Amino acid sequence: MADFIPEDILAHVRDATSIVDVISEYVALKKTGKNFMGLCPFHADKNPSFTVSEEKQIFHCFGCGQGGNVFTFLMQYNNVSFPEAARFLAQKSGIVIPTRKMSPTQRKEFEERERLLKVNKEAADYFRIMLSDPSSGQRARDYLSKRQMIPEVRDQFMLGYAPQSWTGLTQHFSRRGVPLDDLQKAGLVVAKNGRHYDRFRDRVIFPILDIHQRVLGFGGRSLDDSLPKYLNSPDTPVYHKRRTLYGLHIGKDACRQSGCAFVVEGYFDLLALHCHGIQNVVATLGTALTRQQVRIMKGHARQMILVFDSDEAGIKAAERSMPLFQEEKVEARILILPEGQDPDAYIFAVGADGFLKAAEKALGFMPFLIASAIRKHGLSLEGRVRIIETLKGPLGSLLDGVSRSVYIRDLAERLDIDESAILEQVRVSAAKDKKAISLIEPRHGSKLEKALIAIILQCPEGVCSFNLQEIIEGFETVELKKIGRMILEKSGSRTPVTGADLIAQTDDPQIRNLISSLLMEKIHVDPNSCHKIVRQYQAHLKKRQIRLLSKKIKEAERTNNQELLNRLLAEKQEWAQEHLEVPS
Repeated sequence: MADFIPEDILAHVRDATSIVDVISEYVALKKTGKNFMGLCPFHADKNPSFTVSEEKQIFHCFGCGQGGNVFTFLMQYNNVSFPEAARFLAQKSGIVIPTRKMSPTQRKEFEERERLLKVNKEAADYFRIMLSDPSSGQRARDYLSKRQMIPEVRDQFMLGYAPQSWTGLTQHFSRRGVPLDDLQKAGLVVAKNGRHYDRFRDRVIFPILDIHQRVLGFGGRSLDDSLPKYLNSPDTPVYHKRRTLYGLHIGKDACRQSGCAFVVEGYFDLLALHCHGIQNVVATLGTALTRQQVRIMKGHARQMILVFDSDEAGIKAAERSMPLFQEEKVEARILILPEGQDPDAYIFAVGADGFLKAAEKALGFMPFLIASAIRKHGLSLEGRVRIIETLKGPLGSLLDGVSRSVYIRDLAERLDIDESAILEQVRVSAAKDKKAISLIEPRHGSKLEKALIAIILQCPEGVCSFNLQEIIEGFETVELKKIGRMILEKSGSRTPVTGADLIAQTDDPQIRNLISSLLMEKIHVDPNSCHKIVRQYQAHLKKRQIRLLSKKIKEAERTNNQELLNRLLAEKQEWAQEHLEVPS
């Protein structure tokens, strides 16, 4: 990492950054003792196992093992390179990072992302100006008025308008010397028959921002019913629709305060809720709900309420999302709207109070699926068979046995079918779907070696009287020996070695996670405890060396190699005398 950013500047950025403040923008953290805890954004975490240490400036998840410093968190969470994470943090602290030492590939990717973000910001400004234009923007303003969008919400979400011109935006950037290639990479223009045209024409524009207020992409809605009704930016180097949620940059604080997030599908659905003062809402971006989006939401709210259209497509979308919420251990409910209603029309019809009262009656996933199956198939003999066929999979996937029993009993009563018959169908389905789970044994299995590295990291004064190089070179665990050597290399510097420093020195995620894990180990830091562990390890080394020499001696005796035998016997005696006393 220091190959392209000077170490002193990296240290300056780390010192100026609070890892708790940075991670709190993505994960809801709660103070627990000296550390902060939250739900891990990198795996399905129901009980908080994600730990952030302000004192050590590291994070570690005791569930999935992911760990690192503030740079690596941003790299993993935002899927960006190290220089991008470092530059982002530096900009927040007013620190200038030189880029001259980047590799050509790193420099190219970094500079491209910076250019595209700048292009997107200027495009958003252009669209806003076009919406305010007295002549060209009138149709769009009339349309927004018809949709009852209040000016405050329109301005807050930076709504704009793309004129009818095929090349209005293209010409705007051409006058500023912006290459067509950058516009195309940003998804703002499309090439056809050797010419370039604006992607968005005669549409209301919805800029899509991340939580740091950077414009990543755009959505566009036609002003009539011409198709496609909605048009979105394609995935680009800065925009990934499967990992982005519309409106989160504004709604995240309300989601945290309420502990709940409403999830809608459309731009206007979200904006309609904001027009009524309901801000704890996010919207998906033209795709089915993804695992990445669920994990992002989980960082801001413990409960999700899906508010999808009441038509068949909306019901299917809700059904498809059920496994995601179950696997990610997130509480989710479904708000069923009256037939023919979407969230936008519904809240304008009933108001904020009516909407929130309806939300209180939102169904859990299984009650929702049961109600949907009964509504779809009916209670005829054939309908009841189809209902059981539809629900046996979801019932079998429930991890809580008590919940499964309750829902099976409820379904049996509704269908007037023997409970055991439904249970048998669920068991057969679960047996067919059961998959073998392979457990990966940890590669760093030596408890003594782990304890020693943890002591060296957390309490170096406890082992300062010992020969650390001899101890570390005796390690059998490859990863721990590598970490030990990293410590020895850094210990020659004038400044104390910190865990955050070591994490910054490696690009190996396994080593990084292991360091963060060792830093979070609870150890007794008094000298006597440290000395005891070192003496135990030295005794372990002595026994291991004697076993090895004994094995070589037996082999020399077997082959009748007297010269080798005499040398090994002398070596064994010399080694035993040298290590007879273990220093204390």
